[in-house]
Amino acid sequence: MPPAPVLPDLADRTVLVTGANAGLGYFATEQLAAAGARVLMACRSAERADRAVAAVRARVPDARLDVLSLDLADLDSVAACARSVDVGLDAVLCNAGLTSTDGRATTAQGLELMMGGNAFAHLALVAGLADRLRSGARVVSVGSIASRWSPVDLDDLQAERDFRSFRQYGRSKTATTALAFTLDRRWRAAGRDAVALAAHPGFAVDVLTPARPGVVEPSPRARSLARPARLLVQGKDAGAWPLVHACVGAGVHGGEYWGPGGVQELVGPPAPARARDHVRDVATGERLWAAVERATGVSLDALA
Repeated sequence: MPPAPVLPDLADRTVLVTGANAGLGYFATEQLAAAGARVLMACRSAERADRAVAAVRARVPDARLDVLSLDLADLDSVAACARSVDVGLDAVLCNAGLTSTDGRATTAQGLELMMGGNAFAHLALVAGLADRLRSGARVVSVGSIASRWSPVDLDDLQAERDFRSFRQYGRSKTATTALAFTLDRRWRAAGRDAVALAAHPGFAVDVLTPARPGVVEPSPRARSLARPARLLVQGKDAGAWPLVHACVGAGVHGGEYWGPGGVQELVGPPAPARARDHVRDVATGERLWAAVERATGVSLDALA
């Protein structure tokens, strides 16, 4: 595995990370805290958040961490989380999300759970945080290689006619990334001093992830058996690198897409990635933007 990227001194930075108690969100939190950033950990489970805080501080004793309550499956929780932030933000990492559900499930407001939580709720959260984004702030949405073969169905965004779990996950990640690009275009048009972009973790799995007690604990045997797959698969720690680089690294610009720089963007250190045409389509992005406003009832005017 290549060495972890070197981050700048982040002592003056504050970053909000959604889903910070597990997986990519946990390792992004650990990496940011190790570089000195204050991290606001927006998590659904207080118990899991406490375990994650303990795991980070076991490795970074002076980590500056604050836990916020956030359930992306409930827009009331999203709004409350945004209101609870009382500091300026240098970056928001929109990471939390579901990869599958057992049949079609819905949010508290009746939206399909993956589209509603992974994509729509994150944009609503950013809208609620708009006045706390500092000059030069970055909003980073976490995409997925699944978006490569998952164009959205704009006439069935909530999968009411035809639900297939993996396909809907891919579509939710396409929507997430397309909305990030749309936000950046709108900010540029408005002359706002902030940028939006997306990043993906490649093919990152728990079994190749270093153990963190209470957070991720792959067995030594499972890690040993999975080791030959490292040519095409990496741990969640390495998968978090492109996300963190997009938040705080050098040479990053609005509207970009970052991912691992190795084979097929599956593994490796952070590098510019290619988003498919259906993800970057301007008309699709604008229709998704309007769909978020209609479905959530949240005004996105604050993001203009």
